Amino acid sequence: MSKRKSLLFLTTDLPYPANSGGRIKTYRFLEFLAKDYDVRLICVRGGKRKDDVLALKSSLSLESIQAFSIFKKRGVFNWLIALLNFPTFNAFRVYSLELETMIKWAMGSSNVVVVDHLEMIDLVPQKHQNNVIYHSHNAEFKIWHDYGHLNSSIFTSWAMNLEAGRVKRLERYAINSTSFTFAAPNDQETLSTELGIGSEKFRLTYHLGNDELLQLPDLQDKQQKRIFYAGTLDWEPNRDGLTWFLKECWPTVKSEQPDMTFQICGKGANPELLTLMKRSDGVEYLGFVPDLTEVMDSCTLAIVPLRFGSGMKIKTLDAMYRGLPVVTTKVGAEGIELVSQKHAVIADDANEFATAITRLTSDKELWSMLSLESRALARSKYTYSALAESMLNDINLLIK
Repeated sequence: MSKRKSLLFLTTDLPYPANSGGRIKTYRFLEFLAKDYDVRLICVRGGKRKDDVLALKSSLSLESIQAFSIFKKRGVFNWLIALLNFPTFNAFRVYSLELETMIKWAMGSSNVVVVDHLEMIDLVPQKHQNNVIYHSHNAEFKIWHDYGHLNSSIFTSWAMNLEAGRVKRLERYAINSTSFTFAAPNDQETLSTELGIGSEKFRLTYHLGNDELLQLPDLQDKQQKRIFYAGTLDWEPNRDGLTWFLKECWPTVKSEQPDMTFQICGKGANPELLTLMKRSDGVEYLGFVPDLTEVMDSCTLAIVPLRFGSGMKIKTLDAMYRGLPVVTTKVGAEGIELVSQKHAVIADDANEFATAITRLTSDKELWSMLSLESRALARSKYTYSALAESMLNDINLLIK
């Protein structure tokens, strides 16, 4: 019989395949947890992806996996139900009585519980005897608030701001009702300031990407002019940022560099974005790409044109791991100790963003410095092995 402690891990989506920011972080966290704990995984959705469930079982040494298929659709009717009966819209989307009951009973035989993503906290009984840890992926209220601020529709803006207030209350509850919260540095600052919560409730985490890219040789400056972008395109911050770039920056880039091309990787583009990409000269939409390495190696630079969001941006870190120079906004650089013009070029203005791209195609000295310095920074501060050791130590101290 195992003498290891039992850990219950609650998350929204089956973290396999690990092909998006949230899934990557959850998968790698589970990978390290399974080395020290008997991990039982409960997911809200993914139950219908039988092959993925089997693949996850074979790739990670987990005690058990229970995947449901619950996630409710977006829509005005569902939003109104959530408004009347649940703390937030996303808490409503993941709820079922069967899931709530299973979690209650599973907690009874667990030494520690990890709540991965905010909406899962509403499924945890308010009165419990467990060590419960909240693993925050973002300052969620900030995403709702910023999206509402940027949206031109009066009704949508009102609804987003209303939901932002509800999400803020749930985040305050999640942090105060758990033993501690893992959060990225920039999110810790936002949550502490906006929610009035002391720093003692937080422990450090980073949201990292594919740090195995650090094992590849350094890139060499290339003659071709090609821009790289990768992101899940049904995630609103990504969709908004890419739309902004294509409308406000890309025409300027093309006018100054007619032979420049732009390769976009990612699934989930809606009809409006698909039409915009198709009508934009020099844009190649590749859809979902299982292994991005070959595409990255063929490009001159990467862009992260985010206008709102929270947490650390895995797309920024992946480019750093590979040594592909990055042009990003301040939002895309959040949580990472980037120095503009040394590790990346940071610009929020559309003209400055476009100018940085054209400069990197001709300034070989700047290109080489960004490539080497960003990679050195990622190697020294943002790797999973160092992060896992720190997080496991925090969990072990709690149990002791």
